[in-house]
Amino acid sequence: LIVGIGAILPGVSGGTLCYAFGVYTPLLEVLSSPIKGIKKHWQLLLCVGIGGALGFVGFSGITAALLAWNEPVVLCVFIGLILGTVPELWRESGEQGRGKGSFIALGVSFVCIAVLFYLVGSVWTVTIPQSIFGFVICGVIWGLSFIVPGFSSSTLLLFFGIYEAMSLGISRLELSVILPLGGALLVTVLLLARLMRFVFDRFHSVASHAILGFVLATTLMMLLKDCILSTLTLTNALVYLLCLLCGAGAGFGFTRLSDVLRERAART
Repeated sequence: LIVGIGAILPGVSGGTLCYAFGVYTPLLEVLSSPIKGIKKHWQLLLCVGIGGALGFVGFSGITAALLAWNEPVVLCVFIGLILGTVPELWRESGEQGRGKGSFIALGVSFVCIAVLFYLVGSVWTVTIPQSIFGFVICGVIWGLSFIVPGFSSSTLLLFFGIYEAMSLGISRLELSVILPLGGALLVTVLLLARLMRFVFDRFHSVASHAILGFVLATTLMMLLKDCILSTLTLTNALVYLLCLLCGAGAGFGFTRLSDVLRERAART
């Protein structure tokens, strides 16, 4: 549910949440080696798939309504969720050691994502048409966000002026939106999954630290969004801080729960 809802929210990467909750690697295994991967991870991915679909489709309209009601509060909760997973991301990224290249990858990825978000938000002005072709582009961007953790599709689509039309189309189950978007998303994920699996198998530490840089940069840029900075009064700051802490506690708790479930599954 959280992955599905997070994929809808501007600034939140579905791939980041998959990675933080221990679903990313099994997903890559299934997409790159379907028969072997499904046999090994079918229970995990079935549950995550059902929850993700419910969150993505069922909450798209609710998420849009919540953002319209109080976007800073909703974003702060999800920022907290991501921050709560950072300790687990740091631990996992260092499982095979931390060399000089790992820290360079972390720094470079952090700067690249921060600059990208700055350019999209402040310099570039690009509009995607609300058409079948436009929703195909949405699917490609969304597929990238699942394969490349930290790459927030919703934020880009919001800046490109097609986010609202897309989320409303999904909530209303409009086939003219869902079919081109879903098809392009699936093709993008299938094409890139094997490449990402190769990268993680050969360069695990460097790739993991690069993803951590993506996550940290995305989180920082979310905190610097105008809707949050422009409403910073003392009262609001306390509310935002409370939302961050609650989200961080929930995110940390979910990573612990994910570890317990993985250990239990490994024993059986």
